[in-house]
Amino acid sequence: MNPDGTLVATSSVSGTRIKIWSVESGQLLQELRRGSTHALVTGIVFHPSLNVIAACSDKSTVHIFEFKMSVEKSLEQKHFGFSEKDADRNTNTEGNNKRSS
Repeated sequence: MNPDGTLVATSSVSGTRIKIWSVESGQLLQELRRGSTHALVTGIVFHPSLNVIAACSDKSTVHIFEFKMSVEKSLEQKHFGFSEKDADRNTNTEGNNKRSS
């Protein structure tokens, strides 16, 4: 769960996908690809002030993602916990999350 309690992240059973959900509406906001091989995701953590999430697994890897798209959707739906300043601070020129390598 993020520090504001507005988002929660879950992992698929196979550990290949991380999903970010709105706590208020239960809506899936964004799906992230952790990898293509089965892994046990052992931890998911939100950065306390940036729109970044990290996931670690039993594969001895850490995957870091920016979740800009979900923040924009939360702002559009007037969900509380994010400001325009937070969204502007985390802009990405491509507008998408990059796959981790």
